[in-house]
Formats: sequence, C-alpha cells, structure tokens
Amino acid sequence: MSLKVTTWNIKNSNRLIDNNPTAHELDRRRRVEETINDIDPDILGIVEGPKGEQGITDFCSTVLNDQWVPVLLKGPNDNIGDRDDDYDIKGTQWMWFVVKPAILSKCRIQEAQVWYDFVGKKNWNVNYWGQIKPTSHSHYRLPQVMIYDLENGEEIEFIGIHLKSKINNSTITRDQDGNLTGKFLETALKARVKLATEARNIRQYINAKFDQLTNPGIMVLGDGNDGPGQRYFEYQYLFFDLIQNLQGEVLEAERYMNHALFDFKKDLRWTAKFRDKILDIPASQNPLLLDHIFISQPLVNGSLSLQVNGGNGEVEHQAFQRANAGSIIKTRTSDHIPVSCTLDDNP
Repeated sequence: MSLKVTTWNIKNSNRLIDNNPTAHELDRRRRVEETINDIDPDILGIVEGPKGEQGITDFCSTVLNDQWVPVLLKGPNDNIGDRDDDYDIKGTQWMWFVVKPAILSKCRIQEAQVWYDFVGKKNWNVNYWGQIKPTSHSHYRLPQVMIYDLENGEEIEFIGIHLKSKINNSTITRDQDGNLTGKFLETALKARVKLATEARNIRQYINAKFDQLTNPGIMVLGDGNDGPGQRYFEYQYLFFDLIQNLQGEVLEAERYMNHALFDFKKDLRWTAKFRDKILDIPASQNPLLLDHIFISQPLVNGSLSLQVNGGNGEVEHQAFQRANAGSIIKTRTSDHIPVSCTLDDNP
C-alpha cells in the first residue's frame, strides 16, 4: 500500500475554527478543505495549526468533516487537552499530524521528553560571532515526532518542523557603501543563527536514530523559514545554511537526507513568494522554497518495505491554484503551497 505524505503551512488556521466566522473565513474554510481533498494525503503535517488538542480536534471536525483525524498524545483515560503541556510548543502556531481514520491505529505521537533525552538537553549554547559568553537557545516550537507502524517490525518517524521566524520590524539602515548596519542587521543575523542551530539540533536527533538502528526510516517535513535575504546573509556573514545542517554531510552518505523535490521541475520548485526587502526584489519575482520534505537513505535505497522512488515528490501547485481561483487576500487559503511525497511498496 502506498502512503502519501503532505506538509502544509495553513496560515492563521486558528481563524478557521472561530465560533462566529466571517463570510470571508467561511469561504477560506471551504477552500482549505477543497485543497486537502484534492491532494488526498494519507498523512498531513499541518504547520501553523491551531493551539492545543481541542483546537486541532475542532479543525478536523469543522474544516475537514472528520475525513482526517488528529494524532494526539491523549491516552484512554485522558480528556482532550489534558496533555497539551506535554507537546512543549509555545505560542499559538502548533504543529500537528492528521491522518485518514483507517491508519490512525498505526500512528502515535512521541512525547517531548524523548526528544530531549536523544539530543542531550532542552537548551543549547550559541556564541554569536565569537563572543566569549554564550547565549542559551531552544526550540520555540519543538519538532513533533509521529511514529508510523509498518506492522513488520519496521517504523517510520515523521518529524514535523516549524523553525525560528525571521520577522524583523527594525528599520533597515545602511552605511555610505550600502552595507547593512545597526539593529536590523543584528536582529537578522541572530535570527538566522538561531534558525540554523535549530536545524543542527534536529540533525542531532537524526544522528541519534542512526546510532540506535541500522536502517532508520525518517522523514522531516515542514516550514524551514529559510526565506528572504537567505543568500545575502549566508554568503556574506554566516557561511552556512539551514539545508546543509539538516541534510548532513555527503562524507557520511548513509546518514545523508535526500530532498523530496530533488528531481522536481526546477521552475516549479518553490512554495511561497515574499518580497525581499534586503535585495529589493518584489514578491512576484522572488519564488522561495520554504517548505521541505527530507528523506533518510533507508527510505530511498530499498532497505524498508516502503520506499520513495524518483519523481515521488511534488509541490501541489495545481490543487492550490484550483482551490484559490477567484479568491481575494482575505479568502486565500495560505501564503504557502503544500508539498507532498509518496512512499511506494517495495516489491
């Protein structure tokens, strides 16, 4: 049986479950449902999902008509919401896995403490630009791990991510030579360092799995937030990037993470368009790949009973554009386009 996996950042999804939705939100709710029905994933990773177990339960009921159901930490004696603190996600933008009811029994969410045990600790030190005194950092939105049971002693771990936002409200200032200066530059660089170290922390977890298993099946999916200004900051100031930190080193080929869109058509390999204030590029001319699916080698080389074959990854442009036909900014489903990857039976 094949398994289709999709990740989608559904902007402001909390508004879709308001008790008194506006006409615009009702229209947007319809368009979100239409998009997901069109894609028809078995597993959907929702980024910017509603806060708390009650929120995602209401989302699945109100928006998806329970055609997909949430995978929760909730145990048989728990009420919905009793274990919200155990996800260890801050803020209102949560990550969730929702699945078709037929496979719910094969899925379970891993407690946050397991992540911390595998990577060593909850926080890590960052020495910005050689500063002697380190600064502590941690995930604002801890990656969420869903385990899928293949029923033959094998498992696939799906790691949902939503990394550090780079929102920067400081005024852009430059010196006489056009170089960035001041508060904006400092804030931007710190944000990108934090983002890159979050990716490194995820890589620590992946390495821990390879230390435990010969052939770990791992998919990392979600919003990397590696958007506007990325080339400028990483080429001129930082000399490393999020993707490299997540994928690992080619010299350790067996641990290298492939990208689901590696062989997807180049001019369609983007999921969002935002204005780049740093490089002065309008949104219409700035397609960005912000949403990713990474795949461990055992899911590619035939080591497991499901595998990702060539051409199995795609950006869901057609479903997105079809559902948003005739929309306005207030009824548009999201500012991100979903990304999917299909796992096929390994004969």
